Amino acid sequence: MRKGTDFLLPFNLVALMSYGLLALFSATYGSRYSGLFYRQLFWDVLALSAFFVVSRFSFRFWKTLTVKLLLISFLLLIVVLFLPPVSGSRRWMNLGIASFQPSEVAKFVIVLFLAKLYSESKGGFFAGTAITGLIALLIYREPDLGMTLMILGIWFFITFFSRKFDKWILVVLIMGLVLFPLLMFFGLEEYQMNRIISFMNPEKYASSSAYNTVQAIRAIGSGGFAGKGLLLGVMNRYGFVPEDYTDFIFSVIGEEMGFVGAFTLLVLYAILMLNLWSATKKAPDMFSYLVSVGVMVTFLIHITENIGMNIGLMPVTGIPLPFISYGGSSVMIFSAQLGLVYRVLTKKVEAKFRTSEI
Repeated sequence: MRKGTDFLLPFNLVALMSYGLLALFSATYGSRYSGLFYRQLFWDVLALSAFFVVSRFSFRFWKTLTVKLLLISFLLLIVVLFLPPVSGSRRWMNLGIASFQPSEVAKFVIVLFLAKLYSESKGGFFAGTAITGLIALLIYREPDLGMTLMILGIWFFITFFSRKFDKWILVVLIMGLVLFPLLMFFGLEEYQMNRIISFMNPEKYASSSAYNTVQAIRAIGSGGFAGKGLLLGVMNRYGFVPEDYTDFIFSVIGEEMGFVGAFTLLVLYAILMLNLWSATKKAPDMFSYLVSVGVMVTFLIHITENIGMNIGLMPVTGIPLPFISYGGSSVMIFSAQLGLVYRVLTKKVEAKFRTSEI
């Protein structure tokens, strides 16, 4: 290892993966989903390898590859819309040995694209907005409202932190406020509208659209300070919380590990966010700076939204909890994104000088 290598991020990554495997083991133990633990273990090992592989490639390489990756992402997002639906949506591509979500690839690519666009030109606002809007539209058509909002959130924060388009961002925000009511009444699927309505009054819809959230809140609340113990959670063991191995896995942690377990997870995430923030400070050029910002924002949205919907503070959108929720494509993309940041932290970014902008 060269001098200056930062060991904290890899250890943080392994700790989160281990914590996720522990929660997943408990969430699926003795059920028909018990095999998911071993599949996730396989994906975690593969994702850890992806983390180090991605960190070995220069940022110059990623800038060169960005346009090709963007075209591939568009192609995948279009193709998936013509595949047979799974549970009412077209989000997955089945490769035989595994399935993956093209939207996860898009989440990775949009960060690179916006960083490249804004770092190489004084303009780029309209091109960045148009490309982001098109990607968001394709994902929305799957439909996947959570990932759509994720893509738009990444666009907003990368555009904002580029410090180039303050006036245009204000215009977009005003337009968004004007169009929001129209989207609410005419742009959402019925189940999506029900989720938002039930979020406002979950107890009223406790037996229908707010069932998952109410059950998750009860599970977390019943855990108390130290929790009921691993594999001893009644809400978890008897299946009172649907999707407790994916979207609502935080409820398993809250019930069986209590406040101590939930707080420990938050500490691990806090360390991760400090690492990502450190990368934005160490980035030697605009491209690596904006990539670091994009990755930091991606994780922040995921963590805030998932935990928020588990405790009733955010509407349910199907956003996974990084390295904790079950999922192969998501853990691969999360690890690849951290691999980009790790290159910044280990001071391997190719740059002839530091710009005054960062």
